[in-house]
Amino acid sequence: MRRQNKKHRKIKKHRSGPNFTAQHLLHHPGTIRQLIDSAQVQSGDTVVDIGAGKGGITFPLSLKARKVIAVEIDADFVQMLKAKAQDSPHIKVLHCDFRAMKLPANPFCVVANIPFSITTAILEKLLGPEGKAFQRGAFILEQGAAKRFTQPAALDPRLLAWRMHFEFEMGTAVPKHHFSPPPRVDAAMIRISRRSQPLVPFRESKRFAAFAAYALRQPQLTAADALRGIFTPAQLKTAFRTAGIERMQIIAVLSLEQWAVLFLTMLQHVPHYRWPRR
Repeated sequence: MRRQNKKHRKIKKHRSGPNFTAQHLLHHPGTIRQLIDSAQVQSGDTVVDIGAGKGGITFPLSLKARKVIAVEIDADFVQMLKAKAQDSPHIKVLHCDFRAMKLPANPFCVVANIPFSITTAILEKLLGPEGKAFQRGAFILEQGAAKRFTQPAALDPRLLAWRMHFEFEMGTAVPKHHFSPPPRVDAAMIRISRRSQPLVPFRESKRFAAFAAYALRQPQLTAADALRGIFTPAQLKTAFRTAGIERMQIIAVLSLEQWAVLFLTMLQHVPHYRWPRR
């Protein structure tokens, strides 16, 4: 018994890397097929599979894409993937933490069942400045996170900033028994695609996030009260008229287009010293 425990501890240590997060491997063929189809993978695409595991998504994906980059942090899984991919030169296996990976410089897509505990970190890498070549992706997330990222009203300034450049779409639910080991909760698919025309310039992303954070500091406020510290009464009247906003409208329920108009109006008419800073 002591020998078995020692061996178990050794394996656990071997599989534990910096910030290692356990992954629930997707094994249901129908769900894998649906995930790949929802990403609309084309024959010329480069596609990244984050947390490739044993290759449940990687290898079906390789039948559709020009190149597949399988990213995996677990050394045992990496060895397994490389052995299985020996006769598939268009599959590249990377042994690394995705959060530390250098993203492709040329346009790429993502199809992945990502580790639930680092969902935000992964999306921040893809949807921020590092992911300038990221075009679209289909992801499996914990169901609560999927609903939060795709709900009509966004109270998270960072998510709101992402939505200025990307469209988020809720997909179908994924039961926990489609994974091994099964997670504690069900999951869901979401699709993210880059807007052909961003609502605000990408170079202004950080400034927009600061603007949204200021306006949403008390989400229950009316738009007039939430923005009073930025705009003068005359500027606010002009901004509301342009954006189609009522003075008593609650700030938290503004549409994406209304947020964009308010921000662009600030850039155009409000002196720099009144702009919110983080």
